[in-house]
Amino acid sequence: MHATLSRRQLLGTGAALGALALTGCHTSPGKVKAMPFSQTAGQGPLLLNFNENSLGLPPKAQQALADALPHAFRYPDQAKGDLMASLAHHHNVSGEQLIYGNGSSEILKMAVDAMAAADAQLVMPDPSYGVVEDYALARGMKVIKVPLTPAFETDIAAMKAAVAAHPGKSVVYLCNPNNPTGLMLPQGELNLWLGEASGNLSFILDEAYAEYVNDPDFVSAIGLTRHNPHLVVARTFSKIYALAGLRVGYGIAHPAMINAMSAQASIDNANLAGCVAAKAALEDPQWVSLSRASNQQSLAMVLATLEELGLKALPCNANFLFHQVSGDTALYQQRMAQAGILVGRAFSHSNGWNRLSLGRPDEMKTFCQTLIAFRQKGWV
Repeated sequence: MHATLSRRQLLGTGAALGALALTGCHTSPGKVKAMPFSQTAGQGPLLLNFNENSLGLPPKAQQALADALPHAFRYPDQAKGDLMASLAHHHNVSGEQLIYGNGSSEILKMAVDAMAAADAQLVMPDPSYGVVEDYALARGMKVIKVPLTPAFETDIAAMKAAVAAHPGKSVVYLCNPNNPTGLMLPQGELNLWLGEASGNLSFILDEAYAEYVNDPDFVSAIGLTRHNPHLVVARTFSKIYALAGLRVGYGIAHPAMINAMSAQASIDNANLAGCVAAKAALEDPQWVSLSRASNQQSLAMVLATLEELGLKALPCNANFLFHQVSGDTALYQQRMAQAGILVGRAFSHSNGWNRLSLGRPDEMKTFCQTLIAFRQKGWV
């Protein structure tokens, strides 16, 4: 017999999560007090380093997993097909424009593999999500990493120059919003460049955090894929949908590009648990609203504390915040780890700044208390 959640349990869980996100710890963000380092919440370190959704598994996804468990001895073809149909409806695209991935990282790999050529180079911002560099190097491609501007913005003009200087094919990787900065790409400039896509210029747009974006100027590149055969948009269920451990991602592209990527995909790369959980999460808009509300409350609390301490932060359009630490980033991260909080890793060209994942409001209260204690010790 397998465990299931009753309707009452599901409603209770949803109510509890809603109360957490909408009311949090009832502490004014500007009035947080310092907390001794030994008083971290929960068991083990506080994980604010991988941009996960700390609200946990969506209740409807949990129910779908429980219902599917007895059928795990079957191949997941039907579950995968159902998920892809839901995605096609959700994004208003044809099924021929979709491809499943074992997380969006596999989508990025399939895209690089499909676009690779003997004379191809990969052009990407620096810092940004770095796994695509590894994929390109594995295919023998030259990698050009273009530093962000002094304001941490993606330098599209410099990336264009790198493309123009190369006599062969260029594959351009762009993360929007960018990781680790959380900044959006300039929409108009981006659209003009995407319009130049050709057999010698292909684009991979990583939109892992698109569901968190608040800026009304943001427009997903998904709509461009219908008529642009040299563009891939990667999406994931690891962030706002809170399914990082189940590894569900997908790509949206022109059918011709999907065919090229499919030739690079491993067979049976989907799993039943991931497919049923992702479909349930996708069809639960209340979960997305709850997650966004919790994220905004956590963000407000951290921003108020940073302002109180005189530490700068970049505009946030994701579930993480890039902020100043007034000192060596590696030392700051080491001290936070010793205090029981994991806050990220070092990124190039950004010493003195740190990427902080936004957890639940109660988790961010602990972080803010610790940060204030750091100031009292003269560490930030």
